Amino acid sequence: MSLGHWDAAGGSGWCTATKELPGGLTAAWDFHLDENSYERDGYGTTASICVSGELRFTFEGETVPLAEVAPLILSEALRDADLAVGVASTGLDPHGSGDYWQSYGFGDLTESAQVRRDALARLLPRLAVADRYALEERFLRVRGDLRTYRIHLGSGNILMEPNDAYLCIVPRGTGDQVFLPFEEDGGMLSIIISKAFLLAADTAINDPSITRQIHP
Repeated sequence: MSLGHWDAAGGSGWCTATKELPGGLTAAWDFHLDENSYERDGYGTTASICVSGELRFTFEGETVPLAEVAPLILSEALRDADLAVGVASTGLDPHGSGDYWQSYGFGDLTESAQVRRDALARLLPRLAVADRYALEERFLRVRGDLRTYRIHLGSGNILMEPNDAYLCIVPRGTGDQVFLPFEEDGGMLSIIISKAFLLAADTAINDPSITRQIHP
């Protein structure tokens, strides 16, 4: 599928991703351009951001009610959709902005984030510096020497007290990394714990992209 601005009529503003499933079913997922697409990407280019729409199942061109889709097929299709959102959502952009980014980055916890919170509740008391951590409803609160930080348990985004200033920490590595939504595969839980250890010892941080943000 492709989305972009390629002609005088505005290009392709809508498209549908499809996947053939067992039993003659087809999963169809609609996508469309957002309202700022042309200003952001310009003419003659493929869109850098799109908005997901309806995900439906069809058989011979007719929509099939979800209740009539076999549970295993439904589960696998929704897992594919969750994977796509989990690695491509603009809510994961450390330099993001806007209502969606704010809601994704600091809003209510999803079910998987609640599970992550439960895991942290068991893990934190075992740490040598456990007194520097406090688990809140949506955040892990970390007491550093320079500041106190709140790491969102869903997105891993960080706010700094006392004024909830956003702290941008961009992961670094030897190459591009994609974190899949499976905690045992280097997922969000490990990211949150890594940030918590880093910020608890904030006086030892020497990365200028971070130090210029955390020094009052």
